[in-house]
Amino acid sequence: MKAEPGASGLLVQKMGEAGYALTVGADGTAVLTVKGPHASARLVGKQRVNDGRWHHVLAEVDRPAGKLRLYVDGTPDARGSGIGADVSLANAADLYVGGAPDGGCLACTIDFLRMAQGTLADADTTIGELYAWEFDGPFLQDFTGRQRDFGRSAAGAIDLGTER
Repeated sequence: MKAEPGASGLLVQKMGEAGYALTVGADGTAVLTVKGPHASARLVGKQRVNDGRWHHVLAEVDRPAGKLRLYVDGTPDARGSGIGADVSLANAADLYVGGAPDGGCLACTIDFLRMAQGTLADADTTIGELYAWEFDGPFLQDFTGRQRDFGRSAAGAIDLGTER
């Protein structure tokens, strides 16, 4: 995501009486909030992500361990206590990205959003591996190792590029 300098607001949210939200706070850091009927937790990041540059932001809610984690640009940014797996986050609220009808719009560009029901450990990976895959993964090259030109690439396993 690339937030405008000084921007704050909603990145992603599914929040009613219970749920979760990832926002950019007034200080420019990522903020992860989870709440259930009788418990809630909030984690504020350390690194500013509203500086007009691209940032990879990952929020992890480890319910069995009761932990929250934020990662920015492939490195740990903040970690803290969360809520346990016994606290329901279920709600009938809509899922919002980049803002909601009642406001909180974040002046930003989102290139990619992925939501998963597990942690990095559940996927048997690390933030370093995930970051490397997303920014230098094999999908960026054809089978011969040649960099893809996504504006002119062939659909096949070998991209002849502009040498057609």
